[in-house]
Amino acid sequence: MKSFRRRLLSLAFIVNDGVMIYAAFRLAYFIRFQYPPFLHLFPASKGTPDWSLYQEGLRALIPLWILVFALWGKQYGARFHDAAEEFLTIAKGVALGTVMIIAGTFLYREYEFSRLAMGLSFFISIVLLFLSRELWKAIIAVLYDKILEQETVIVLGEGKSIELVVKLLSKQPHTRTLSFSKKDLPSLREKILAEPNLREIFVSGQILSEPGTENLIDDCEEEGLDIKILPDLLEMRMGEVTVDDSLRLPILHLKPLSLHGFRYFVKRTFDIAISLIILSILLIPFILLSILIVLDSRGGIFFVQERVGFKEKRFKCYKFRTMAADAEKKLEEMKLQSFRGGPAFKMKGDPRVTRVGKWIRKFSFDEFGQILNVLKGEMSLIGPRPQVLTEAAGNPDWARKRYRILPGITGLWQVSGRADLTYEDMMRLDIYYLENWSPGLDLKILLKTLPVVLGGKGAY
Repeated sequence: MKSFRRRLLSLAFIVNDGVMIYAAFRLAYFIRFQYPPFLHLFPASKGTPDWSLYQEGLRALIPLWILVFALWGKQYGARFHDAAEEFLTIAKGVALGTVMIIAGTFLYREYEFSRLAMGLSFFISIVLLFLSRELWKAIIAVLYDKILEQETVIVLGEGKSIELVVKLLSKQPHTRTLSFSKKDLPSLREKILAEPNLREIFVSGQILSEPGTENLIDDCEEEGLDIKILPDLLEMRMGEVTVDDSLRLPILHLKPLSLHGFRYFVKRTFDIAISLIILSILLIPFILLSILIVLDSRGGIFFVQERVGFKEKRFKCYKFRTMAADAEKKLEEMKLQSFRGGPAFKMKGDPRVTRVGKWIRKFSFDEFGQILNVLKGEMSLIGPRPQVLTEAAGNPDWARKRYRILPGITGLWQVSGRADLTYEDMMRLDIYYLENWSPGLDLKILLKTLPVVLGGKGAY
């Protein structure tokens, strides 16, 4: 029954995608050849081809695209992606599918399609597929909340990797997560057998040597349950580990850093281009913001502070000023207490913040001053946050890896909870970004940054 429900869910998304792809191409054909305003701008000089030509091509195209989504993007698995990741996955799949169309029309001249129609179908496909999938996910979430019975996933063990698995599983509307520690091992077999909708079990590698664990895993295998082991190594090197089977053995391989060489060049070029675009668009608002800061309280426009950056070198970090000019001196005099663990200072209702500063901080406008640091090559748009000297001095040894790349204006922890995260969680997210960087990850963070900033959650 569990397997049937998962297959039915995958089938629903496959059918949805097929319908949306067909609708996207039909809409693109209509806009290109039958929509008067568009025809006025781009006349169909070669005439209007019959829709049946496109319809015939879609018979092969739709199964091909769905195969690309299934194999390359793994989009029909049991897990749900969040909205930003869903959008990127769809965009990559549609891009590859479009390239295959272009290659096909080059090889088979009788299927020569309008380039404008293909361009329109590219963007329309992404929009329709994304919106329809998000709608389906919302409907499925309601069904599992009100009508359908959730599948159970058991997580056994303790530690950061286990906490991360629990957090990710909690976002899946069709699953119910149960967590157990090693002290629950003696009674766990009865609890497992009593779960009628149990699907899989995640086991921490730290408790594999505990008495009774091997027998428990054997019992679970006999019940046909999926067993997934989380190696101890993930506690310290999460994101760097891949499986090397070059010797026909499952050997864990520690990956080198993903952000160097040509990839660094791509990232740096992106930083400069986007920074110049932001400055050209927001120059007037920045001037108005500067005037408000000066009128509200005595002091300069920027708050300049020494921070620790790439390779632990110090640099002057610029932010639009949100506090009184003597804020650093008041910190010691007023003996303010941070609400967050670790060496990083953060507090709610900081009395040093000015009236305009509260508004600026809520929407993180103060961070735009760091565009100057980006253009100077001291920072990146996305990366680990630059630390003040006291924070850097209190870092554990394992967190020093974050200095191997340029610090950033925004990053993973800013879109994952901002100041509401613990200090250790922030450090781990920074290191995860370092070890798993890709242009897609940067784009995902940028897509998530705007709604997080506008929402103002976790900004103090």
